[in-house]
Amino acid sequence: MLHTSRIILFLLLFCSIAGAQQVTVHGRADSYLLKEISAFGYQDYITWTRETIASDTVSSTGVFTLHFNVKEASRIYLFCDHMKTPLYVEPGRTYEVDFPRKDSTRLLNANVDQDGDLNIHPITGKTKGSIDTTELNWLIIDYNLRYEDFWKKNYQSFLIKRMRAPLDSFRRAMNAHYAPIRNPYFKTFMDYNIASTQVSTLESQNFISRDYLQHRKIEYRNYEYMTFFNQFFDKYFYEFALKPTGASVFDAINQKGDEGELMSALKTAPYLGNDTIRELLLLKGLYENYNNKEFNRHRMVQILDEVSKKSKIPEHRLIARNIIARFTVLKRGTDAPAFTLPDKSGKMVSLSDYKGKYVYLCFGKSNSPSCISDLLVLEEVNKKYPLIQVVSIMTDDNPEEMKKLLKQNPKFRWTFLEGGSQEELKHKYSIYSEPYYFLIGPTGKLLLSPAPGPYDGLEEIFYDITKKKEDRFKVGE
Repeated sequence: MLHTSRIILFLLLFCSIAGAQQVTVHGRADSYLLKEISAFGYQDYITWTRETIASDTVSSTGVFTLHFNVKEASRIYLFCDHMKTPLYVEPGRTYEVDFPRKDSTRLLNANVDQDGDLNIHPITGKTKGSIDTTELNWLIIDYNLRYEDFWKKNYQSFLIKRMRAPLDSFRRAMNAHYAPIRNPYFKTFMDYNIASTQVSTLESQNFISRDYLQHRKIEYRNYEYMTFFNQFFDKYFYEFALKPTGASVFDAINQKGDEGELMSALKTAPYLGNDTIRELLLLKGLYENYNNKEFNRHRMVQILDEVSKKSKIPEHRLIARNIIARFTVLKRGTDAPAFTLPDKSGKMVSLSDYKGKYVYLCFGKSNSPSCISDLLVLEEVNKKYPLIQVVSIMTDDNPEEMKKLLKQNPKFRWTFLEGGSQEELKHKYSIYSEPYYFLIGPTGKLLLSPAPGPYDGLEEIFYDITKKKEDRFKVGE
């Protein structure tokens, strides 16, 4: 029932029949003959829950056609055989595209989604032989080229942290250049692309909030806006709760489990100028901190359930339901999300390879002191209990970091996998901080979610499993 209601609510938001118009995508996919190709969107940009909106089978001659309805300009994705490509679509438009060919030098992992770029054919303008330069994809490509040129010229300013003046100059220049354009999605895209750059260059949060949050409506369906929102408020909820002014957040969650109490606790938080943005931040905070042991999970779900039923904002009701669904997926006794990732030598390793065995799954970063400290303890535990399969997924941006770690620590003899580029996998496991641990049983189901870390009684759990006294610590209940 919950899944059905989520789908219905998403369809109302994403492609409501009332006011929606058909989008058609004609394309070629010569490397994918007779394979299914689909279009999907994300229901929201907090949980990144996928929803397929159209599908077709690539013909024996390499062509496909997709039809779906959208109510407003949106970023969707075409997906085929683990290749994912973005496309901006507007109601009533028809697009001609070429799906990217497989690149054996880049697609090192055939079982994990890879990002690619569509070749989008220009759309004919109003006069014969002209190109419609106001089409959304054309505008975004044109802007991105200008942004890349700006970045190359001002990289040194970024290194010495003097980006404010160059960014202000760039913003004025872009506003002047695109002044004739009346596409609201593009204007928001451009504004918040610059805003995200300001966040990454450590610009004053007060200035950023004034320019991009105060008196601006929330653009739930605009990818660039929500990217900025997630970046600006990254770890904000928990960091505020740790401050004296935010201490009541813990009581509102752990003791009361009440949305009204939590909204009141967030009133003193800076940059949250109204109830709408405050409630969205509340949802993001609960989602990010579900695995935080300082918060009561049952109470968090209680608050989310209240939002899902009583919020005045349909997008918030949908996000709350999606968060509850994500939490349910990771409950003990459910199937652990599958993965196939390369180890240090490039060999592909899948969770299914460990069928019939207990797996202690670790997420970590190679340059994190707390992760390294845990690994050093885990090395001793692993030697004592070799029947438990330890698998570490390292979420480093640079895979060389993992190789460097293993070279410096040759005693780490269990399986290490490269997972830095796998955002979807991290979302499936709700990984927002490292280290984090799960215990998976012989049938592939989660036994402990989360599992204790190496310092938190892990050896007792391993002893319990090895000696087959499963009722001693109630492992797997």
